[in-house]
Amino acid sequence: MLIHLPSALRRFARDHEVVELRLPADVRMTIGDAIVILGRDYPAIRQRVLDDQNNIRRHVNVFVNGENVRFMQGGLTQVSNDSEVWIYPALSGG
Repeated sequence: MLIHLPSALRRFARDHEVVELRLPADVRMTIGDAIVILGRDYPAIRQRVLDDQNNIRRHVNVFVNGENVRFMQGGLTQVSNDSEVWIYPALSGG
């Protein structure tokens, strides 16, 4: 799985724009689970993307294969090693 990081999070991942995460092939995995696993190597990313209950924070948008998980199954959206994930801070303003 490839996880694309916005510039705001890259400093917490040794300045990597993309992080490759290898998931166990025989285990069903959600995007929430994948971010928890990513957080083992990059805990500051996990803290900024997930809240204390491992839910995706309101101000963060996560896309799996081009689809916003908020319109899918949220943090329970299934992922695999073939998935591409993009993490973006939500934009606001006027």
